[in-house]
Amino acid sequence: MSTGNLQWLKPEKGKGALSHGVSFGMPWAKGLYQPGQTFVIEDGSQSYPLDCREIAFWPDGSLKWTAHSVGGNIGYSDTYTVKGADRAKENPLIFGDKITTKLGLELKLSPVGSSSLFDSLSWGGQCVCSGATIITSINKENYTTIVREVRVENETFSRILVKVSGVTVCGDIEHLPFDVRVYLYHDSSTITIGHSFVHDLDPEEPLMSLGLQFHVPLAEAELYNRHVRLGTSDGGILREEVQGLSGLRFGPTVQNKIDQTAGKTVELLDQEWEKTDLTRGLACIPSWDSYSLAQLSSDGFTLKKRTKQGCSWVKITGGGRADGTAYVGSSRHGGLAVGMADFWERYPTQLDLSDLTKDDGTITVWLYSPLAEPLDTAPYHDGLGLDSYEKQLEGLDVTYEDYEPGFATANGIGRSNQLFLKPYSATPSNQELSSFSSLVRDAPRLIPNLEYMHSTGVFHGCWTPDHRILGYSPPKEELDIERNLDTLFEFYRKQVEQHRWYGFWDYGDVQHTYDSYRHAWRYDVGGFAWDNSELSTDLWLWLYFLHTGRADVFKMAQAMTHHTSEVDVYHTGKFKGFGTRHGAQHWSDSSKQLRISSVLFKRIYFFLTGDERTGDLIEELQSCQHAILTLDSHRKVQLKADTPEGYAMANIGLDCGPLAATWLTAWERRTEGWSHSKKLLINLIDGIAGLSHGIGNNAILLNPETGDIRECPPPTPEYSISHLSMLFGFPEIFTEVLDYISNDHAATGSNFKTKALLPYSRAYNGGPEVQQQEFGFIFPDHATWRQSHSTLTAIAAVEEESDKLGRDAWNQFFETDGYDLMHDWCITKTSPPEYFATGEEAPWVSTNKTARYGVSAIFNLANIRKYLK
Repeated sequence: MSTGNLQWLKPEKGKGALSHGVSFGMPWAKGLYQPGQTFVIEDGSQSYPLDCREIAFWPDGSLKWTAHSVGGNIGYSDTYTVKGADRAKENPLIFGDKITTKLGLELKLSPVGSSSLFDSLSWGGQCVCSGATIITSINKENYTTIVREVRVENETFSRILVKVSGVTVCGDIEHLPFDVRVYLYHDSSTITIGHSFVHDLDPEEPLMSLGLQFHVPLAEAELYNRHVRLGTSDGGILREEVQGLSGLRFGPTVQNKIDQTAGKTVELLDQEWEKTDLTRGLACIPSWDSYSLAQLSSDGFTLKKRTKQGCSWVKITGGGRADGTAYVGSSRHGGLAVGMADFWERYPTQLDLSDLTKDDGTITVWLYSPLAEPLDTAPYHDGLGLDSYEKQLEGLDVTYEDYEPGFATANGIGRSNQLFLKPYSATPSNQELSSFSSLVRDAPRLIPNLEYMHSTGVFHGCWTPDHRILGYSPPKEELDIERNLDTLFEFYRKQVEQHRWYGFWDYGDVQHTYDSYRHAWRYDVGGFAWDNSELSTDLWLWLYFLHTGRADVFKMAQAMTHHTSEVDVYHTGKFKGFGTRHGAQHWSDSSKQLRISSVLFKRIYFFLTGDERTGDLIEELQSCQHAILTLDSHRKVQLKADTPEGYAMANIGLDCGPLAATWLTAWERRTEGWSHSKKLLINLIDGIAGLSHGIGNNAILLNPETGDIRECPPPTPEYSISHLSMLFGFPEIFTEVLDYISNDHAATGSNFKTKALLPYSRAYNGGPEVQQQEFGFIFPDHATWRQSHSTLTAIAAVEEESDKLGRDAWNQFFETDGYDLMHDWCITKTSPPEYFATGEEAPWVSTNKTARYGVSAIFNLANIRKYLK
């Protein structure tokens, strides 16, 4: 095993990382540590106290996951060891409305009812920010902020987290409820801000702009000692002054010009000016009150400035992809740098620096640029006359879109963004600001060592580190699988760039199906467009990260999680708790289902990072089972009798799988109401095991309040076999669930395996004879996706310790459907004019097949690798 159990995701990023503060998750084997345990972190030569937040527990109450924070108080090392140790507890300081860190960063909190997210931020005794707020325009009306709640959500001796919640208002109208989290590390001068909002708007009232605004005191600095810095691309910095002294025909000295452009204080002397005196000379030099950098596409930004409102803008320059950072301040008293993560990826964005000639300058980070078109969320077609279920099902057969009037709404979806603030006591150098841009673009991250993590048993049975991490020589077949996994990931990573899958809503998602005739993805063909987690794309990426530890995989998986957990899910409104099936818009399909909002796709990221916003989104879904009482996902396709009061029709794979993930995660985290979630989960498992055909029943009646299950009476068929049932994480989450309950609820787990999981696992790919023996009927021809279902055969092989089933599972993986052993993995280089752009094309590619190949390959390597010979 490698030295240490914690390492940098990107080792080359580590040396400057600690000064900014880093948080991370750590897994622990069952029974090793109990609640209240104190921890240390060792860098190889020294041991340091480590704070702790307990975020998940094993059934026996021992710690399963903890989250920790470190800063400049520890030494740099490529690897660390985190372990429990008896030491005196370090109590956090108690704060009133003012928080002061050990380094002297001081944040004054705003009262409830205020329009400010915080009142002031000081560094070294100097105020560098005199307040922050959210500003937005909706349907040409300007909205301001009202803070409804301010609380210190978490405080340790390493980190303080403040959560500010509120709404934006215009008169009596409220919109865009928000949460803003402010992270302060005691041994860091960098502040992290997380902004999340719910888009509670209809198309008739479009969002026109949304930004966070920060005020910077400038009153005590002369105009020529006020400095502006804007991050351009790849760490480049635009250096400007509010009143520039360089480039003039006559006036200041050479040293004045050198000092000003270097950000140093300039002392002007009247006798040193040529041709005129100082006062009259300065009056002839324009002072630039405003700067604006607009990133209106993923490929281009423009920079301009003006002297005052009403005067023309002067073009400065332009470029491709801005880093999204800016600084305003003075050489005498310092100032504030601000940056937005994923700035160009989430276009249209903008940075405005204004009021620079006044006592308080302003930095506005536009999450949605006011120069862009209003955010249009109207349906992309007029309904096409699909006004009945019969017509809608016909449309589904043609475009793969499940349309229904009134369902294509973005009201209730959300988005989060991350910002960074860094105060300076004097105008920073270009190198310092370039380093800040590097932090904003790619924040350093610590992750558990993968071999160590696997040894703890977390995410049980779904994954394994690859042979390079475990240090063994694999057979050719395994090397082929690894090559194919790399080919698939690299292709999709490049497709994001080639097809510019970027934008305010879009960044993080991929497309569903390719059109080899048009040489394009089917972006405009209904259900073939945006992927929206179909067949577990998120899970593929996270399992591949756990398998390889690659930073580029983590980046893509993180972006997808941020997108699918926010944009593809309803957080308020009539569809709350559901996600939306794949479509031309992320919200356009009428199939609103739990299979898309599944916690399974979010929990790996949450546990690896301890990210509080993701924790919110997971907890938000803890009662998502009640959503099935409000909308019947079977309404167009399933015959059914009247549903008993308190029950709703549900699908074992597409509903019970996500519910199992939700309830297991609540049980693990011990969030409020977790004991009820535990009861629901156990009842669900018992209920499925008690069905006449187990998983083969497919359609059931579920009581969301109790978790009890009943068989559907006629005319609903008593059984129905669907390939979809197992392709949204059901085998993966139940493998983990059964391990989790194996001691305290052993009888429940054993009964479920015997009566439900193993019969279905043996039968699906087992052929007519086995199906007849296990179920009394033969599975239909449309029960395909056999490569994906090889994981079920693998489960049976492990449970029954069967060499034959282990070999059968690999044969099914290699020789049935999907990307089989004879698949041609050729990727074509493309170029104009035959193609839209230079890049790559794989006419054979399907995101469904890609996701399923990835999940199945890694699952099988984790469980039946020994049979791969």
